[in-house]
Amino acid sequence: MRERIAELAREIREGYEGLRKKARIARETDPSLVIGVGRSPISLSVCAVDGGLLAGRMHGADIVVARAVAAHFVYECSKIKSNAYLPSKSPKPALDIRNSLEEHEALVFRSLIRLRHELACAIEALDKFRPRLLLMDGSLLPLPGDRPPEGSGLRPLYDEVLSLYGKLYSGCGDRGCMLCGVVKDSRSRKLAKELGASCSDTLLCGYLLEEGERTREMGYFEGKAPNAEVGALGGRIRVFYLKPSKNDLPLRIELLDSGVDEAASAICSLSAISDNFAYPAILIEADMCAALDSAELESIEASLSAQSGLRPLRRNSRPFR
Repeated sequence: MRERIAELAREIREGYEGLRKKARIARETDPSLVIGVGRSPISLSVCAVDGGLLAGRMHGADIVVARAVAAHFVYECSKIKSNAYLPSKSPKPALDIRNSLEEHEALVFRSLIRLRHELACAIEALDKFRPRLLLMDGSLLPLPGDRPPEGSGLRPLYDEVLSLYGKLYSGCGDRGCMLCGVVKDSRSRKLAKELGASCSDTLLCGYLLEEGERTREMGYFEGKAPNAEVGALGGRIRVFYLKPSKNDLPLRIELLDSGVDEAASAICSLSAISDNFAYPAILIEADMCAALDSAELESIEASLSAQSGLRPLRRNSRPFR
């Protein structure tokens, strides 16, 4: 086993060295690929939205406990002048349950419930706080895996989520608010494929970018949109990779419509909290507020079992290891 680990480690190091060379060649060949980002004290109103979710399965039912929180910070010369939360700093979670879902549908159900809570929270926060910048944790579009199978009973929920995206886009456009999705560890390979690398864009950009740099903007889709509904929304999204700190991997930033330079500068400043962890501080705050304790799900499952007759899964109730 030690020999195999050493062999794999050597292969990984060699692969990283190859990426470093590809990145250097790409910068030299196409100077427009990398753009410097100005970082200066920020004075603006910023909202960040994140959600917390717990999911469980019992015989005959899939259970989801979820909530979303919007944190609102008003910055003046990069110092927080005021802050607020919506619906509160620690709101009560909501319970959703569906019966007779297949394994893939159960995963789709969880993701769509999370998106529904986050989007509804973002729309409400946009109306209440009127921020200049609204940050979402994750992508600005549902992922291909979030689309339920044909004939699934989850289709109305999926359509509701798409409608909420459209409403959020319209609200941001009407109020002059920059809407950005911040993706920590993207698996997208669009840029890597363009540059002939076999890895994720995030990993490649770790070698391509220096601190305080971003890639040029790109379209959202690698090729054709997976379906017409998502394609209509995705045509408005621009994507770039941003490296706010020296030792962490770049972030994937998805921006609605325009304003790339302003958005990149603001996110770079908001993420300058650590050389080793690049992420907007206000999104960290929203994440901490939305996080759920697993004990809440255990309590709900116990109550449902006692009052309805739902049984826990066999693997979760055996009396031995």
